[in-house]
Amino acid sequence: MRVARSSSALRNWLKANGFRLPDALATELRPYVTQRWEYVAIRLAPAAHGPLTGTLDPLRLSFASDRLVYPMRLSRLAKTSQSLGLYVLAPHRMEPRGALGGAEPEVFFAGRITPVGALRELGGNGRTFLTALDQNFPQPQRITGDHELRRTAADTPFQRVTYADVLLTVAGVPAWVLTVGGALLLLVAAAALVAVLHRHRPVPPPRPVSPPLT
Repeated sequence: MRVARSSSALRNWLKANGFRLPDALATELRPYVTQRWEYVAIRLAPAAHGPLTGTLDPLRLSFASDRLVYPMRLSRLAKTSQSLGLYVLAPHRMEPRGALGGAEPEVFFAGRITPVGALRELGGNGRTFLTALDQNFPQPQRITGDHELRRTAADTPFQRVTYADVLLTVAGVPAWVLTVGGALLLLVAAAALVAVLHRHRPVPPPRPVSPPLT
């Protein structure tokens, strides 16, 4: 890792080592140079100089910092809309300080977890708080800086729930059609039964009339 003292020095170093840096990108790197950020340049070299195929193992970089920052500034050079999915492991629930010119960040999970496997190496041996959020940037050129995350006022757990409506069918026919149709048939059958019973109801014989007394 190297610390660049100017954006031109960074660009010259990258060029000397076989990296191409567009003019616009060099300009956007200037704030990071001013803040004396460190840069890591990685070159992927496939075995036997063949084509680069398959999956890549993730790179893990660690360093001390008094601020939790996720770089976003360079994304404003994109020509199409951008989306961000960010997972943060920390002792407490975290949140971005602002939207940075995009849509409001949405948390879809927040809660304490017990990391296992490779995640355990990142989150420690005990329980840690995972905050997962996503954000869309319909107009990347409006991005104003980098995401700085801070602790929330409370470690409130949250989990997004998605409901999916499924049309129930019977032999390809929507169940609601069969239900409504069946109810109508029952009503028709009941009405017909009442009419038949009324038609066949026995008529009582006339009561005898007593002759008048004289």
